Amino acid sequence: MFSGDSDAVTPAGSSSSSSSTSLSGDHWDNPCECKDERCCFCRLFDNGSDDDLANVPLPGAKPTGLPKEFHCIRCATIPVERIFQCQNGHLICEGCYQVQVLDKMLCEALGTCPQCSVRMYRHQPNRNIAAERILSEMKVTCEHCGTKMLRSLLRSHFRAECPERLVYCKYRLIGCPWYGPASETTGHDESCEWPNKTGAELVEFLSPLQAEREARTRLLEQIRDMLQLPNLSVRLLHVLPQGAIRQFPHNEFVEVCKFRSHFQRWSLLLNWQTPADNDANPQPMGSLHLRLKLDPQENWNSKLVTSYTLVHGTHSEVLFLPNLCERFEFSPNQLLGPPALVYRHTMPHCKKLLIERGIYVRLLIASIGTY
Repeated sequence: MFSGDSDAVTPAGSSSSSSSTSLSGDHWDNPCECKDERCCFCRLFDNGSDDDLANVPLPGAKPTGLPKEFHCIRCATIPVERIFQCQNGHLICEGCYQVQVLDKMLCEALGTCPQCSVRMYRHQPNRNIAAERILSEMKVTCEHCGTKMLRSLLRSHFRAECPERLVYCKYRLIGCPWYGPASETTGHDESCEWPNKTGAELVEFLSPLQAEREARTRLLEQIRDMLQLPNLSVRLLHVLPQGAIRQFPHNEFVEVCKFRSHFQRWSLLLNWQTPADNDANPQPMGSLHLRLKLDPQENWNSKLVTSYTLVHGTHSEVLFLPNLCERFEFSPNQLLGPPALVYRHTMPHCKKLLIERGIYVRLLIASIGTY
């Protein structure tokens, strides 16, 4: 199935002048003026938190005994935000609703209920407040520590209260690489060697960290400049939860979505990478990588030069790592774009995001020229 929302030349509320955005250190002036917390442009330039260990999909076990009617009819997940419904009462989560009413690649199915095909109108949304309240007030159990609570409190519990949530050492800013369950921080702090290191030793470890921060700053500047390019197209891509689709393999790219952009057909490929062999942490880091593949028409013999970045979508449960493919040339002999690291966390969280929750992606792609 092809996926993608309407082309957009510039972000809503942004200026065509590059002077509208500035960077000082790691802090951005947001080029988007809408201030909507669900806006992908606002979230792209959000300073956010430096604690990337809290960047996780919704934790917790599924409520027991929940009728299947409370699952989204499109992605089969249990909604966590606003819930919409068609005239026949079929429930659809907010992210899938946006795709269903905006995705022109759905053709005849655009603006229809995936279950019964009755019309759903973008400007006449029909929310189900009762279903939202029922799901938010259901009792669930934290899958990490076993604490019972209201479902609406689960995310804040895991990010700030759960003793099994992952946290960094308090000396991380001076180079300590340790991370582990919050319940183990006291024991680690007592034995951490970093407070006793000399200035010369700290400089040796901090220099690579500073270089990494500077590289990230330069990358964000390049992304900012790319957003000012003409012929910028925005595509909403939805990677459905893969658990019901396939036994997802590790360490190889798999096609997860098709779409159109700049008069071409494309595929989105995803790679679930296992931890490195030298990762000795008890909870090693896996990663998710995305790349584009051009699917040209038969006898296509041109060269297409593009710049693009893959950003977390409006309804994404996690934030993406900054990435940019600059002035890449697609040709009959080079149909695959370079891989982009978009998410890095422990294997259980990568699995939950990919297999159970699904991924919303915003592709910002500018056509530089066709030769």
